[in-house]
Amino acid sequence: MLPWLFRIQSVVLYLCDCFPFLFAVPQNLQVLAGAKWAVITGSTDGIGLAYAFELAKKGFELVLISRSQEKLEKTIAFDFTNANLKDYESKIFSQLNELEIGVLVNNVGLSYEYPERFEKIAGGLQRVTDITVINTVPATVLSAFVLAQMVKRNAGVVINLASSAAATKKYVTWLSSILRKEYANTGITIQTVCPMLVATKMSKIRKTSFFTVSPEAFARAAVKSIGHVEETAGCLPHQIQSELLFEYLPDFVMSKIVTSDALKTRARALKKKEAAEKKE
Repeated sequence: MLPWLFRIQSVVLYLCDCFPFLFAVPQNLQVLAGAKWAVITGSTDGIGLAYAFELAKKGFELVLISRSQEKLEKTIAFDFTNANLKDYESKIFSQLNELEIGVLVNNVGLSYEYPERFEKIAGGLQRVTDITVINTVPATVLSAFVLAQMVKRNAGVVINLASSAAATKKYVTWLSSILRKEYANTGITIQTVCPMLVATKMSKIRKTSFFTVSPEAFARAAVKSIGHVEETAGCLPHQIQSELLFEYLPDFVMSKIVTSDALKTRARALKKKEAAEKKE
C-alpha cells in the first residue's frame, strides 16, 4: 500500500508544479505588486530584457539596472562587480527612493566561459570573485531595500533568478526560501526561478528546441506563474526537465548526465578556442 501512496503523492506534486503552465489563470500582477514600478537587473538582453517586455505589457513602469547604459533608455548604470554599499546608495538607491516599487526582478548574473575545474577557471581568481559577488550581493542588497517599502503597503513581488547548477546561485534559492518564511502573511510574493537552458548570450546557445527555449518564451511562461508557485523552473519544458533530473532520477544517474554534458560542452569550447588561436 505504501509504495502506491508514494507514487500518488509524486504524481500530485508533479502536477502541482506543472499547473501554472497548463491551466492556471494569470494573477493580477498590479494587485500583487501594489505599485506601478518594476526594477529589473541584468536587463540589456536575454532573460532580463524579456522580463522587462512582459512586465511592460502588464502596465508597469520600468527601471532597468545594467552595466551597459547605452543599450537602455530609463536606466541606472551600475557595475555589479562592485560590492560597495556607498556606491549602491549613491548610484541606485538615490534614484529609487522616490519610486513606489511593486516588482523587483533580481536577474543579474555571471558565469564562467565554459565548464572547467575550479582552479582552472578562465580568468582565475578575479573571475571567481566577480562571479561570487555578482551572483549573491545584488539580490541580497536590493531585496532588503525594496522589502522595506513593500512591508509598509502589504504588497510587492520579488523574483529571484537562481540556477539549477551554479553554486553561487544556490545561495539565491536559499535566500528566497528564508525570506518567504520571514515575510509570510505580509502580502509579499517572493518567487525563486531556476531555469534550465535558455538561448541567450550567456549560455552561448543560439538554436532553440523544446527544452532550450527562447528568452521571450521563458519570460512569458515565468510571469504567468507569479503568485501560483513559490519555486519554479520557469516554463513547462524546464519544469519537466527539472523534475526528471532532480526529483525522480537517482543522484548517481543525474550526476552522470550532468557531468557528461559538462565535459562535452568543455570539449567543444576548447576546440573552438584552439581554432580561433590558430587563425590568429
